[in-house]
Amino acid sequence: MNALTIVLASAATLWLGYHFYGRLVARRVYGAGDLPDEQVPSRSREDGVDFVPTRKSVLFGHHYVTIAGAGPIVGPAVAVTWGWLPALLWVVLGSIFIGAVHDLGALVASVRNKGRTIGDLAADIMTPRVRVLFLAFIAMALWVVLAVFAFVIAGLLASRPGSVLAIWIEVPLALLVGTMVYRRKGSMLLWSLMALVAMYAAIGIGNLTAVKSWFDGASVVFWLWVLFAYVYIASVLPVTRLLQPRDYINSHQLFLALAVLLVGLGVAGATGGDELRLVAPAVNDQLPAGAPLLYPFLFITIACGAISGFHCMVASGTTSRQLSSERDARAIGYGSMILEGGLAVIVIVCCVSAAGFADPAAWSAKYSAAWVGTGTLMARLEGFIGGGAGFMHAALPFISVEFLQVVITVVIISFAATTMDSATRIQRYVVTELGEAVGVRALRRKHMATGLAVASAAALAIFAGTGGSGGLVLWPVFGIMNQLLACLTLLVLTTWLAKRGRPVIYTALPMLLLIVTVSYAGVKEIARHIEGGQWHLVLVLAIGLGLEAWMIVEGFATFRIARRVRDRLAARAISLPEAQLALAGPTGAVIDGEGVIHAHDPAAGAGMPAGKVC
Repeated sequence: MNALTIVLASAATLWLGYHFYGRLVARRVYGAGDLPDEQVPSRSREDGVDFVPTRKSVLFGHHYVTIAGAGPIVGPAVAVTWGWLPALLWVVLGSIFIGAVHDLGALVASVRNKGRTIGDLAADIMTPRVRVLFLAFIAMALWVVLAVFAFVIAGLLASRPGSVLAIWIEVPLALLVGTMVYRRKGSMLLWSLMALVAMYAAIGIGNLTAVKSWFDGASVVFWLWVLFAYVYIASVLPVTRLLQPRDYINSHQLFLALAVLLVGLGVAGATGGDELRLVAPAVNDQLPAGAPLLYPFLFITIACGAISGFHCMVASGTTSRQLSSERDARAIGYGSMILEGGLAVIVIVCCVSAAGFADPAAWSAKYSAAWVGTGTLMARLEGFIGGGAGFMHAALPFISVEFLQVVITVVIISFAATTMDSATRIQRYVVTELGEAVGVRALRRKHMATGLAVASAAALAIFAGTGGSGGLVLWPVFGIMNQLLACLTLLVLTTWLAKRGRPVIYTALPMLLLIVTVSYAGVKEIARHIEGGQWHLVLVLAIGLGLEAWMIVEGFATFRIARRVRDRLAARAISLPEAQLALAGPTGAVIDGEGVIHAHDPAAGAGMPAGKVC
């Protein structure tokens, strides 16, 4: 077994999963493609700012780069501590059967309900009691994401001034691409590739000593102020001006880097290069002190790359408002998660092969001497940066390894910045929906909601800790919060499918697996933080687990109601309009005389005949 064999076998499995299981889930479970194009939110609510019909290729790039971020890089780079086999199995099987099902469901559910977020939909799919708490939970998760990602990006900019020019030049380049494409009808592909060439040129220029000296001495706090000012502007601009073009450029950055990595793997395989040799054990039986148990913490450590609650916010927060046809949902919702799993596989092989470490002793010195799940971001990424540059150097031997390491670093920072851009916009939506839920009308205003989102994150980052590290106060529990959000999303989706008469097994089994795993991890972490006297972390985890328990109770109550209504309707104990009223909500479920729940066409009235199952 070598790195090339792992990559080829994983790629084949992921492709088969997309082609067969993805098609089954898209058509049989969610009915993706049934909604006429003119009824998708991007067309029915088009406003040129948030609701914008977008070509599949462009939206795929935006969605993929946003959900990826640094997550599928950091998680696998840490999780190989337990060995490459557990990490690989969770990434490949998790993305096919859990993560992609979760992402596609969140996208389709939002598209079917005017582009509303999953948190907002919880009121109608389950009960209104859940809505405010679920939205507040999402807002808290995004609050931490914004503060921590800002700190990470600011720290990288301050410590690696050679990357500054390439990172910031992307902003005017993206604005230029947006102008040339949407106002002057130019080719998005051509202009984004030209922008990518300019970015790579900026990497070379930015590494010149004279240029790097311009940014030497800029502190983390300085970059934090710059970043928060930037994301405020980026989140209120129309998506076609900055967000879409920047994400499209970043997607090409990643695809090019992955292509060179794969070519390097092929070259090493053809020439018998040592880079393909695995230096890490399949299962590591020499874990470092401080490393948590493989179960349940492998499933928390690798979130993006297998399943992540953050993805539901992207799918139902921004992507659903740009999807131009529901027929594109499988490629974007399911396909992006499959490709993210592929990225995580590449990270795994970079971190366990001779491309990144000279021999097993070098690997053990990194992964068995100390737990790498704590500390700075760069410490966790050294394996991927070194291994990735090693494989790229096999394909491009005329380019120095040091330059290729900078290229990979710029890709990582660009992804993190993209996640921060979109997270700010999504937080605006969540704050607006929270304002509507609690009756604060002022929060419906775009700038008011954005200002609150940015100001609160900036306050956490800058004032709650030293040197801009305030977000790290809550970061130790973010992994569990993120996976709790995925559990809750699967619960909402399962309830939604049950009310619509759709098969629920495809979401219910992943939901049960995650609920047991994440709850176990949460309880163990609560015990650990009680022992350490970290009561603020105990409180956050207790709130999350309490919300999960509450929503499970509400979900089972909804299932019982749906079953009772169908049984009573079949027994002629209630009328069809009464059954419809019992399952009222934005899904507009209609139950026919046989007790089968169908889509409701409002124009047809309450007495519509049985139609196509929605």
